[in-house]
Amino acid sequence: MRKEKVIKISIILILIIAVALIINFVPTFKLKTKNMKLIKGNWLDLYYEKEEAAALDAFNYAEKKAEYLCKKLALKQKYKIKVFIYDKQSTFQTKKYGLVALLLNLDWYIGDNVGSTVILTSPANPGKVHTYESVKETLPHEMVHAYQYLINPRMKKWLKEGVALYLTNRGQLKRGDLQRLKIPTYEDIQTENPVKFANINGYTFADKYIEYLDRKYGWSKILQLMKTNDCKKVFNKTAKEIYNEWVEYLYAYYN
Repeated sequence: MRKEKVIKISIILILIIAVALIINFVPTFKLKTKNMKLIKGNWLDLYYEKEEAAALDAFNYAEKKAEYLCKKLALKQKYKIKVFIYDKQSTFQTKKYGLVALLLNLDWYIGDNVGSTVILTSPANPGKVHTYESVKETLPHEMVHAYQYLINPRMKKWLKEGVALYLTNRGQLKRGDLQRLKIPTYEDIQTENPVKFANINGYTFADKYIEYLDRKYGWSKILQLMKTNDCKKVFNKTAKEIYNEWVEYLYAYYN
Protein backbone atom coordinates (compact mmCIF):
# COMPACT_ATOMS: atom_id res chain seq x y z
CA MET A 1 0.00 0.00 0.00
CA ARG A 2 2.79 2.40 0.89
CA LYS A 3 4.52 1.83 -2.43
CA GLU A 4 1.28 2.48 -4.33
CA LYS A 5 0.78 5.72 -2.38
CA VAL A 6 4.29 6.91 -3.24
CA ILE A 7 3.67 6.13 -6.93
CA LYS A 8 0.37 8.04 -6.89
CA ILE A 9 1.95 11.07 -5.21
CA SER A 10 4.83 11.00 -7.71
CA ILE A 11 2.41 10.89 -10.65
CA ILE A 12 0.41 13.80 -9.21
CA LEU A 13 3.58 15.87 -8.71
CA ILE A 14 4.73 15.14 -12.25
CA LEU A 15 1.34 16.20 -13.61
CA ILE A 16 1.41 19.42 -11.55
CA ILE A 17 4.89 20.26 -12.84
CA ALA A 18 3.86 19.48 -16.43
CA VAL A 19 0.77 21.71 -16.16
CA ALA A 20 2.85 24.51 -14.59
CA LEU A 21 5.36 24.32 -17.43
CA ILE A 22 2.63 24.43 -20.05
CA ILE A 23 0.99 27.44 -18.37
CA ASN A 24 4.35 29.20 -18.11
CA PHE A 25 5.10 28.83 -21.82
CA VAL A 26 1.62 29.69 -23.14
CA PRO A 27 2.72 33.27 -24.07
CA THR A 28 5.51 31.83 -26.25
CA PHE A 29 3.16 29.78 -28.39
CA LYS A 30 2.19 32.77 -30.52
CA LEU A 31 4.38 35.83 -31.08
CA LYS A 32 1.62 37.88 -32.68
CA THR A 33 -0.72 39.59 -30.22
CA LYS A 34 -4.31 40.64 -30.85
CA ASN A 35 -4.85 43.49 -33.35
CA MET A 36 -1.19 43.83 -34.31
CA LYS A 37 -0.58 45.94 -37.41
CA LEU A 38 1.99 45.26 -40.13
CA ILE A 39 4.58 47.42 -41.87
CA LYS A 40 6.02 45.64 -44.92
CA GLY A 41 9.49 46.47 -46.21
CA ASN A 42 12.20 45.20 -48.53
CA TRP A 43 14.24 43.61 -45.75
CA LEU A 44 11.79 43.10 -42.91
CA ASP A 45 8.13 42.81 -42.04
CA LEU A 46 7.42 44.54 -38.74
CA TYR A 47 4.39 43.85 -36.54
CA TYR A 48 3.48 46.34 -33.80
CA GLU A 49 0.71 47.06 -31.30
CA LYS A 50 -0.37 50.68 -30.61
CA GLU A 51 2.90 52.65 -30.59
CA GLU A 52 2.86 53.35 -34.33
CA ALA A 53 5.29 56.29 -34.49
CA ALA A 54 8.00 54.42 -32.58
CA ALA A 55 7.43 51.28 -34.66
CA LEU A 56 7.75 53.22 -37.93
CA ASP A 57 10.91 54.94 -36.70
CA ALA A 58 12.48 51.61 -35.72
CA PHE A 59 11.38 50.07 -39.02
CA ASN A 60 12.99 52.82 -41.12
CA TYR A 61 16.18 52.64 -39.08
CA ALA A 62 16.44 48.86 -39.51
CA GLU A 63 15.60 48.91 -43.23
CA LYS A 64 18.58 51.20 -43.83
CA LYS A 65 20.92 48.88 -41.92
CA ALA A 66 19.75 45.52 -43.26
CA GLU A 67 21.58 45.41 -46.60
CA TYR A 68 24.89 46.32 -44.96
CA LEU A 69 24.43 43.61 -42.33
CA CYS A 70 23.59 40.96 -44.92
CA LYS A 71 26.69 41.84 -46.94
CA LYS A 72 28.96 41.77 -43.88
CA LEU A 73 27.60 38.37 -42.91
CA ALA A 74 28.11 37.13 -46.49
CA LEU A 75 24.56 35.84 -46.86
CA LYS A 76 24.20 34.37 -50.33
CA GLN A 77 20.54 35.24 -50.71
CA LYS A 78 18.18 37.90 -49.42
CA TYR A 79 16.35 36.95 -46.23
CA LYS A 80 13.32 38.89 -45.04
CA ILE A 81 13.18 39.08 -41.26
CA LYS A 82 9.97 39.16 -39.23
CA VAL A 83 9.97 41.61 -36.31
CA PHE A 84 7.43 41.81 -33.48
CA ILE A 85 7.41 44.96 -31.32
CA TYR A 86 5.46 44.99 -28.05
CA ASP A 87 4.29 48.11 -26.23
CA LYS A 88 5.11 46.65 -22.80
CA GLN A 89 8.48 45.23 -21.78
CA SER A 90 6.68 42.57 -19.75
CA THR A 91 4.82 41.31 -22.84
CA PHE A 92 8.08 41.10 -24.78
CA GLN A 93 9.85 39.16 -22.03
CA THR A 94 7.13 36.52 -21.76
CA LYS A 95 7.33 35.84 -25.50
CA LYS A 96 10.80 34.33 -25.06
CA TYR A 97 10.81 32.73 -21.61
CA GLY A 98 7.17 32.59 -20.60
CA LEU A 99 5.54 33.95 -17.45
CA VAL A 100 8.58 33.15 -15.29
CA ALA A 101 10.40 36.08 -16.95
CA LEU A 102 8.21 38.46 -14.96
CA LEU A 103 9.81 37.20 -11.73
CA LEU A 104 13.44 37.62 -12.83
CA ASN A 105 13.78 41.43 -12.65
CA LEU A 106 15.44 41.71 -16.08
CA ASP A 107 15.12 45.48 -16.55
CA TRP A 108 17.98 45.45 -19.08
CA TYR A 109 16.29 42.81 -21.28
CA ILE A 110 14.54 44.57 -24.18
CA GLY A 111 15.36 42.59 -27.34
CA ASP A 112 15.94 39.02 -28.52
CA ASN A 113 15.51 36.61 -31.37
CA VAL A 114 13.41 33.48 -31.64
CA GLY A 115 15.23 31.61 -34.37
CA SER A 116 15.25 33.90 -37.41
CA THR A 117 12.51 36.15 -35.96
CA VAL A 118 13.16 39.27 -33.87
CA ILE A 119 11.16 40.35 -30.81
CA LEU A 120 11.56 43.78 -29.19
CA THR A 121 10.15 46.17 -26.62
CA SER A 122 8.77 49.36 -28.17
CA PRO A 123 11.25 52.27 -28.07
CA ALA A 124 8.31 54.34 -26.82
CA ASN A 125 8.37 52.38 -23.53
CA PRO A 126 12.05 51.55 -22.92
CA GLY A 127 11.81 50.68 -19.23
CA LYS A 128 14.09 51.78 -16.38
CA VAL A 129 17.49 50.93 -17.87
CA HIS A 130 17.24 51.89 -21.54
CA THR A 131 16.28 54.94 -23.60
CA TYR A 132 14.21 55.37 -26.75
CA GLU A 133 17.38 55.46 -28.86
CA SER A 134 19.08 52.49 -27.20
CA VAL A 135 16.02 50.31 -27.79
CA LYS A 136 15.76 51.43 -31.41
CA GLU A 137 19.45 50.67 -31.93
CA THR A 138 18.89 47.19 -30.50
CA LEU A 139 16.76 46.20 -33.50
CA PRO A 140 19.68 45.86 -35.99
CA HIS A 141 21.61 44.02 -33.25
CA GLU A 142 18.83 41.45 -32.94
CA MET A 143 18.55 41.24 -36.73
CA VAL A 144 22.19 40.13 -36.77
CA HIS A 145 21.23 37.34 -34.38
CA ALA A 146 18.38 36.33 -36.68
CA TYR A 147 20.81 36.16 -39.62
CA GLN A 148 23.34 34.27 -37.46
CA TYR A 149 20.68 31.67 -36.72
CA LEU A 150 20.43 31.06 -40.46
CA ILE A 151 24.21 30.74 -40.73
CA ASN A 152 24.70 28.47 -37.72
CA PRO A 153 21.92 27.88 -35.16
CA ARG A 154 24.51 26.48 -32.71
CA MET A 155 26.81 29.50 -32.80
CA LYS A 156 28.38 30.14 -29.39
CA LYS A 157 26.98 33.06 -27.43
CA TRP A 158 30.30 34.88 -26.93
CA LEU A 159 30.94 34.88 -30.67
CA LYS A 160 27.32 35.58 -31.54
CA GLU A 161 27.02 38.60 -29.25
CA GLY A 162 30.48 39.86 -30.12
CA VAL A 163 29.71 39.98 -33.84
CA ALA A 164 26.30 41.60 -33.29
CA LEU A 165 27.81 44.28 -31.05
CA TYR A 166 30.73 44.84 -33.44
CA LEU A 167 28.42 45.38 -36.42
CA THR A 168 25.81 47.53 -34.67
CA ASN A 169 26.22 49.12 -31.23
CA ARG A 170 29.87 48.61 -30.32
CA GLY A 171 32.21 50.90 -28.43
CA GLN A 172 31.20 50.64 -24.78
CA LEU A 173 34.73 49.85 -23.58
CA LYS A 174 36.97 52.93 -23.48
CA ARG A 175 40.66 53.41 -22.80
CA GLY A 176 41.22 53.30 -19.05
CA ASP A 177 38.16 51.17 -18.31
CA LEU A 178 40.29 48.17 -17.35
CA GLN A 179 41.15 50.05 -14.16
CA ARG A 180 37.59 49.45 -12.94
CA LEU A 181 36.30 46.52 -15.00
CA LYS A 182 37.34 42.88 -14.72
CA ILE A 183 38.12 41.10 -17.98
CA PRO A 184 35.93 37.99 -18.29
CA THR A 185 37.90 34.80 -17.73
CA TYR A 186 38.23 32.10 -20.37
CA GLU A 187 35.76 30.03 -18.36
CA ASP A 188 33.35 33.00 -18.20
CA ILE A 189 33.15 33.40 -21.96
CA GLN A 190 32.04 29.79 -22.41
CA THR A 191 28.64 30.59 -20.88
CA GLU A 192 25.46 30.22 -22.88
CA ASN A 193 23.38 31.73 -20.06
CA PRO A 194 22.15 35.24 -21.01
CA VAL A 195 21.98 36.46 -17.39
CA LYS A 196 25.52 35.29 -16.62
CA PHE A 197 26.70 36.79 -19.90
CA ALA A 198 25.37 40.18 -18.78
CA ASN A 199 26.87 39.77 -15.30
CA ILE A 200 30.39 39.12 -16.64
CA ASN A 201 30.15 42.37 -18.64
CA GLY A 202 29.85 40.42 -21.86
CA TYR A 203 28.08 43.30 -23.58
CA THR A 204 31.07 45.52 -22.78
CA PHE A 205 33.86 43.15 -23.81
CA ALA A 206 32.58 40.78 -26.52
CA ASP A 207 32.82 43.25 -29.41
CA LYS A 208 36.48 43.89 -28.51
CA TYR A 209 37.13 40.19 -29.01
CA ILE A 210 35.79 40.51 -32.55
CA GLU A 211 37.67 43.78 -33.01
CA TYR A 212 40.90 41.96 -32.17
CA LEU A 213 40.15 39.05 -34.50
CA ASP A 214 39.28 41.43 -37.33
CA ARG A 215 42.48 43.44 -36.95
CA LYS A 216 44.75 40.45 -36.46
CA TYR A 217 43.25 37.81 -38.77
CA GLY A 218 40.70 39.55 -41.01
CA TRP A 219 36.93 39.47 -41.38
CA SER A 220 36.92 36.36 -43.58
CA LYS A 221 38.27 34.34 -40.64
CA ILE A 222 35.43 35.60 -38.44
CA LEU A 223 32.93 34.44 -41.05
CA GLN A 224 34.54 31.00 -41.00
CA LEU A 225 34.47 30.92 -37.21
CA MET A 226 30.74 31.71 -37.15
CA LYS A 227 30.09 28.72 -39.38
CA THR A 228 32.33 26.27 -37.51
CA ASN A 229 32.76 27.41 -33.86
CA ASP A 230 36.24 25.92 -34.30
CA CYS A 231 39.26 28.13 -33.52
CA LYS A 232 41.72 25.33 -34.22
CA LYS A 233 40.33 24.82 -37.71
CA VAL A 234 40.14 28.54 -38.56
CA PHE A 235 43.26 29.97 -36.86
CA ASN A 236 45.32 26.81 -36.28
CA LYS A 237 45.32 27.82 -32.60
CA THR A 238 43.25 26.72 -29.65
CA ALA A 239 40.41 28.88 -28.34
CA LYS A 240 42.44 29.43 -25.14
CA GLU A 241 45.43 30.67 -27.16
CA ILE A 242 43.19 33.12 -29.03
CA TYR A 243 41.70 34.25 -25.72
CA ASN A 244 45.17 34.92 -24.26
CA GLU A 245 46.12 36.96 -27.34
CA TRP A 246 42.93 39.00 -26.93
CA VAL A 247 43.70 39.76 -23.27
CA GLU A 248 47.14 41.06 -24.28
CA TYR A 249 45.43 43.23 -26.91
CA LEU A 250 43.07 44.66 -24.29
CA TYR A 251 45.93 45.62 -21.98
CA ALA A 252 47.76 47.24 -24.89
CA TYR A 253 44.83 49.36 -26.11
CA TYR A 254 42.32 49.77 -23.27
CA ASN A 255 44.33 49.78 -20.04
